[in-house]
Order: sequence, then C-alpha cells, then structure tokens
Amino acid sequence: MAAATERYLYDCASDRAVFYEAENFLFPLASSDAAFRVDGDYVFCMKTERIAFWILGKQLYGHIENGELTRDPVYHYGD
Repeated sequence: MAAATERYLYDCASDRAVFYEAENFLFPLASSDAAFRVDGDYVFCMKTERIAFWILGKQLYGHIENGELTRDPVYHYGD
C-alpha cells in the first residue's frame, strides 16, 4: 500500500507555507482539523460547503461570489 502524499500550499504574498493537502483535504499547518475539501478544480470550505478557491495549475484563486475570482492568486502549491 502506497503512503499518502502531502503537498504544501504557500501564501502568495509572503511565500510561507500555510496549508498542507492530504487525501483531498486542506489542513492549516498547526491543526489536524481540515479547513477545506478539494474536489476537482474547486476547493470548498468545510464550514459553509461553498466554493472558496478555484485551482488553476499550481495556483489557487479566491472565489468572491457570483462566479468572480480574485485577480491574482492567493495560494500556490510548492511542488
């Protein structure tokens, strides 16, 4: 059985790791409680079940509402 792989998400403004992804969930670095769920190209908030981010390549853009996204990426994968 293969070990689960983890990927880290970095804040685009500070370039510091803030989340890690394991088994389609995003966890804050200092917590074992998932904050977000990854489903395809979308990231859903665990509390609200609303789309929080859109994944484009290795970058995540914030989902503002009404299908609008932030102009610049908020997070990026470090791999």
